[in-house]
Amino acid sequence: MTAPKLTNDDIKTIQKLLEKGHSPKKLAKKYGVHVSVIYRRAKYPYQAKYVPIETKTKIIKKIKEGYSKAEAAQMYNVPVNTVLGFTKGLPGHKAEGNHIIRKGGIELLKRLMCDGYLISDFVISTTRRLQNHFPMIMSARYKDKTFFYLKGREEETIEGYFREKPDRIISYRAIEEMAYLLGVKVSNKDQRRLLERYKRKHDDYWRSRRLIQRRMEEFDPDCIFPHKKEQAEPGFRLFPKREL
Repeated sequence: MTAPKLTNDDIKTIQKLLEKGHSPKKLAKKYGVHVSVIYRRAKYPYQAKYVPIETKTKIIKKIKEGYSKAEAAQMYNVPVNTVLGFTKGLPGHKAEGNHIIRKGGIELLKRLMCDGYLISDFVISTTRRLQNHFPMIMSARYKDKTFFYLKGREEETIEGYFREKPDRIISYRAIEEMAYLLGVKVSNKDQRRLLERYKRKHDDYWRSRRLIQRRMEEFDPDCIFPHKKEQAEPGFRLFPKREL
């Protein structure tokens, strides 16, 4: 087994130099190693295979106290897979589940707190996991569309639904159905305001869809297109049934 190019004393010296602002590329050239070695062993030491025995002891102690392996890994900034590797024989607390909210969930949570709803551009499974941590996140399904909203912000959700989904026809009946589904009552004045604000957007959307689906002969009726010619004979023949 070959000895590592960087000793423990070199690692400590490099860490101090990095804290002072030295470039990892220059340090790698100085010590004759690749820059990835500097990142792996000095800049982000806990992402390497080597984890100090003191850190391992603390992680094992936290797991025995009742924390999940993922939580213990986050406490000491160690990758979860590394913790699972050296605690393979140690029973975990699977009943408690994983209480870590990852980056995608945090972004969705920020959108929920700001807008009050999630209508489009989100992953349903990630939001379902957020519901386990935050019971105030509600979900509903209308016109084959699943969406999420915060309790107490139902009116904003109704307006956001028709604003972000122009393919859904907006009408008094549709607004009343949404309000009934979310358990709120929208006044006639607010219904009229929603129709005046978003009715034209929906009409423009469906008008553009109809223009896309129009045929070429509608624009030039004098032109003869190939599909107007006589239909070609089918590539198969139907034989009459034989009498027995």
